[in-house]
Amino acid sequence: MSRPTPTSSESQVHPLPAPRESWVLDTDVGAVIGALTLVVVGLWSRHGGVTALGDSAAKTYTSLAQLTGLLCSEAGLLGLILVTRTPLVERRYGLDRMFNWHRLLGEAMAIFLALHIAFSIAAWAIPNGAVNAIKSLTGKEPYMALTAVGSVVILIVTLSSLKWFRNKLSYEMWYFVHLTAYFGLAASFSHQIVLGTDFADDALARSFWVALHLALVAWLTWSRWGRFLVSITRPLRVSAVTHEAEGISSVVLSGTHLQKAKAQGGQFYVVRQLVKGRWWQANPFSLSAQPTTAGLRFTVKARGESSNAFTNIALGTRVIVEGPYGVCTPDVVNSEKVLLIGGGIGIGPITSFLEQLAPKHEPIILYRVSSEQEMSHVKELETLATARNGKVHTLVGHRATLKVADPFSADVLLKAVPDLAQRVVIVAGPESMVKAVQRGARAAGVPVENIHAERAWW
Repeated sequence: MSRPTPTSSESQVHPLPAPRESWVLDTDVGAVIGALTLVVVGLWSRHGGVTALGDSAAKTYTSLAQLTGLLCSEAGLLGLILVTRTPLVERRYGLDRMFNWHRLLGEAMAIFLALHIAFSIAAWAIPNGAVNAIKSLTGKEPYMALTAVGSVVILIVTLSSLKWFRNKLSYEMWYFVHLTAYFGLAASFSHQIVLGTDFADDALARSFWVALHLALVAWLTWSRWGRFLVSITRPLRVSAVTHEAEGISSVVLSGTHLQKAKAQGGQFYVVRQLVKGRWWQANPFSLSAQPTTAGLRFTVKARGESSNAFTNIALGTRVIVEGPYGVCTPDVVNSEKVLLIGGGIGIGPITSFLEQLAPKHEPIILYRVSSEQEMSHVKELETLATARNGKVHTLVGHRATLKVADPFSADVLLKAVPDLAQRVVIVAGPESMVKAVQRGARAAGVPVENIHAERAWW
């Protein structure tokens, strides 16, 4: 077991302070979406969109094409805002929720794009025929060739984000395919300004739309790339690597830049090795110990080429971290008792969470693992739990070998934790286990607002 320890340059080790509390409200995302939708629909209506619906078929299709095009662009803009990873916003909603909303907006954008294409072809086909309409909308009309390419790119990106395709791709491959969406949106921008009545004939609307896009470009540039470049100038170094269990290692990162950092147990960082062939591979790793000025500890399981490289990383290797991210932190617990459930490598964030609890929380830890060879941090968990008036229970074995069909059903959970309904539940692990715990805890009487988990965003 390896824990961050002070380096010779540090006279005293302090826990890192918690990230600043966000003043963003839970309703703000809905308010922004609603406000921008009103503006978009208002622009469409102001330029004759509503009255055109009752006119000829060509004008009706044209009006619907304009509306779906605007809504498609809006969904794209909102989706990009959600992936800026702005700390103030992420601290309120959590990166997992923001990326899930981003995915939903991406799917909505693809639907609006398909409708926009269909209505546009229908409108042009009435006087010119379907073949001529397709030729005009893919090359003959100004800027439409570039727009057609951009539309295809956006549709491909959307397909690659569907669960079936996403599971077939490595994270890096999916990420680089996803980056082409920026090109797709940029390629489609020109025809919005030059063609149609919404912006071509309205200087005020055109100025607003251009300013909105420029502001988003500046926001994205700083939030996604600016902070990344800053992190390169403040690298950490691997100060300890400890074998914890079969295929599992703990890696401690230390550096003087941690003196002013802010983080809590339960959070995670996006981590990159600054070595040849690895710098572009980003890995989301959860903290497995309370973050201190002495170092950040991550417990990593070898699951693929990239994570394998981290379990065997050399001492002194320079590493950059982006974050922290996550809202499933000790802040969600007041004075209530706590049930912590960790599955597999999910025991890492559970350990860091437990370390920041107090004896009044009387934590009970349920550790689910397939085999004893994969168990890590057990002695550490027991020591931490005992000091906090808590207990550790382990459930070892493949599901087919267990005595119960569902180890996280309400009956089983209540048998292990009779006062479950009065506790806050924290769960980390595979998505299937997280869902099972959520179902069982709700059925056992735990209020939904007292069940917390950081959901997978990849």
